[in-house]
Amino acid sequence: MDIKKGHVAVITGAGGGLGSALARDLAGRGCHLALADISQDALSETASSLSGNAGSVTQHVVDVTDREAMTAFRNDVLAKHGRVNILINNAGITLQKNFSTHSLEDWDRMVGINLNGVIYGCHLFDEALTKAEDAYLVNLSSMSSFLGLPGQSSYCATKAGVHLLTDCLWAEWRPKNIGVTSVHPGAIRTDMIMATLEESDDVEQAKKNYDLAHKTGVDAEYAAAKIIRGIEKKKKRVKIGKDAHIFHFIMRFMPSLGNFVMKKVAKRLDS
Repeated sequence: MDIKKGHVAVITGAGGGLGSALARDLAGRGCHLALADISQDALSETASSLSGNAGSVTQHVVDVTDREAMTAFRNDVLAKHGRVNILINNAGITLQKNFSTHSLEDWDRMVGINLNGVIYGCHLFDEALTKAEDAYLVNLSSMSSFLGLPGQSSYCATKAGVHLLTDCLWAEWRPKNIGVTSVHPGAIRTDMIMATLEESDDVEQAKKNYDLAHKTGVDAEYAAAKIIRGIEKKKKRVKIGKDAHIFHFIMRFMPSLGNFVMKKVAKRLDS
């Protein structure tokens, strides 16, 4: 897809590190932006960071788990922008807990944000994307959709759901000339872990994971640029970071090695 000045891009989770970086990249290309996040302060910070090349920018405080709120969001975007060319379902959280300590309320929250939020976005903006002359969908999955990470059952399960949902839409929406990409980042230097850090089974280990992600991960700006290139090249799947490429390769071609590593990780976490 040739991203053009005047295209309308919708981004959920736009107040976070990757969502904010995506907004800045698209603003630099002259796109109009509809930015959604659960935090008005985060939205305002993103909006203030945009370049002067941006078209009109609207801010929408939205809980992606709320179907009625998402419907109102879709209606507001169309009322203010008139169309949608790019939809990026980026909102998501992670929760570092073992399955046995995950409450059903934890699962409701994770499924609501990471999976239902994506489903609502795809379903509600389907018609608008179909009507657009140029249209593209990007869903944020994860490296974790390739393998089962101990202590990340809800994150892996929801991101795997996003992965396969996006594969289905890639096939179904091609006749409608809507491009579709699933994105599978490894570690990115953002503060996503910090949002739920204190809820972790092992806060000290979660802090170590956060430090490791910041040491080995890629910048949000780099990840955003990779996603934009994926849109331009109409890639079905975009893997970001050496870790994502390595784990995808291992689980595809050497699954026994991947399973051995995951068992070692689980044993260490349980000790």
